[in-house]
Amino acid sequence: MKRIKERLKSFQRLGLLAAGIAVLLGVSQAGPVQRMLMGSTESNVSKQLTPATKAAPATSNAVVSSTEQTSTEEVTSGSPNIVDLIGDSELIVRGMVKEVTDGIENGVPYTQVTVTVDEALRGQVGNEYTFRQFGLTKPRSMGNGKVNLSVTPDGWSRYTVGENSMLFLYKRASMTGLQTTVGLGQGKVLFQNGNAVSQFGNDGLFENVEVSNNLLNDKDKRLLATKKGAVNAEGFMSFVRRAVKDRWIEGGKLKHAKK
Repeated sequence: MKRIKERLKSFQRLGLLAAGIAVLLGVSQAGPVQRMLMGSTESNVSKQLTPATKAAPATSNAVVSSTEQTSTEEVTSGSPNIVDLIGDSELIVRGMVKEVTDGIENGVPYTQVTVTVDEALRGQVGNEYTFRQFGLTKPRSMGNGKVNLSVTPDGWSRYTVGENSMLFLYKRASMTGLQTTVGLGQGKVLFQNGNAVSQFGNDGLFENVEVSNNLLNDKDKRLLATKKGAVNAEGFMSFVRRAVKDRWIEGGKLKHAKK
């Protein structure tokens, strides 16, 4: 419960960020700004990416400030589960993080990540994929006595060169070209020592999930019984591959459990 509360606080800080930028840009609601920073939050399961290896340049100025607060629900409705990650992602890739840099373009601070792609489970990409998400990796001196503190917000995915991960990525934001993982840290699953664990420790990842029984093997059942903590990496990859390839969500075979 403590972890969930801490995560919700992080999401709420993201809401503050979006609201502040909305005020400065004259946008009446945080939703459009959220999409500008994060990418689409609409389901993209029926769409395919065109080949791309470079992130689109940012095209809008933004200054981080906050003068009002938005509700947590505008940013997220709670811990995203595997249905959300698969259903809302336009691109799902597995591979090693090759390079992490940051910068500021047209006033927008960004972190740029390049992944050596071992497998594209959804979308068409080359041997490498590069994208940018909002925020710097660390505060940056501007050379005039000032420091830019616009780092990647708490709860967003963080990247380290050499790590092997599966990324569930939203569609690129149309205004800035920025792109991030579905469910923020939940949408980056790290593979290490035969285990798979999201940046949120898989907390809630397999809760409230309903799958047709005839599709499940023993590894799947152990996966779905996990409340939090690492799961078998091969079992996780197999589950996602089959769900995407056989269109489980589109066919109603994988869905949110009825409460």
